[in-house]
Parts: sequence; structure tokens; C-alpha cells
Amino acid sequence: MDRLDDLFRSLIRKRAMKRAGGCERCGAPKHNYKELQTAHFHSRRKYSVRWDERNAVGLCGGCHQYLDSHIDAKQEFARKYLGDEEYERLYVRAEMNTKQSPIDYTLIEIYLKQKIKELEKEG
Repeated sequence: MDRLDDLFRSLIRKRAMKRAGGCERCGAPKHNYKELQTAHFHSRRKYSVRWDERNAVGLCGGCHQYLDSHIDAKQEFARKYLGDEEYERLYVRAEMNTKQSPIDYTLIEIYLKQKIKELEKEG
């Protein structure tokens, strides 16, 4: 699981650099993706969405801390970022029981590696 977490963090932070050049909330510029943090809308404990790229954004430390301590602001930001319909879909998926819908860790690893390659090719 650590390998998947590492790949996921890399994907989300690199995506944030491509989209925003830094923090996806406040727009604070960063020189390197490693200066960002990966913030989840739904807890990492919810394995059904733990590695779902819709469930995370790249944030500066201040925005990450603020949203994690202000649940209403986090929900509002997530809705704005994803749109209401996509937010609702993600919420339903987050509430799914992984025992009823098992997780294919190998498939997730392949997917994350491919997404990172695509981002890196785009420049």
C-alpha cells in the first residue's frame, strides 16, 4: 500500500503543478511538485476512494491544514473544484463498502503509473 500511496502523491502533486503551478486552492506558486501536499476530500481511511484522483488535490501546507480543520470550507471547495454532480458521485463511492466491492491493488498501480507517464509526456 505504501507504493500506491507514493504513486498517488506523485500524481496529484504533479497534476497540481501542471494545472495551477502550485497550490490548487490559493494559487501559491511552487518551484517543484514536492513542495505541495496531497489533500483528500474524503479520508484516506475510505479505501474505496483512497487512490481516486477525483478525491485529492495538491495544496500548500497552509491550505491543507485549513481545509482539514474546517469541514464546511473543505466541502465547499470540493464542490467548486469537482462540480456538484461529480462531488455527489464521489461521495457515493466513498461510502461504498470495500468488502462488497474489492479493490484491485495491481490495477490501481498500473493506472497510476500510466497517468504519471501521461503527465510527464505533456511537459
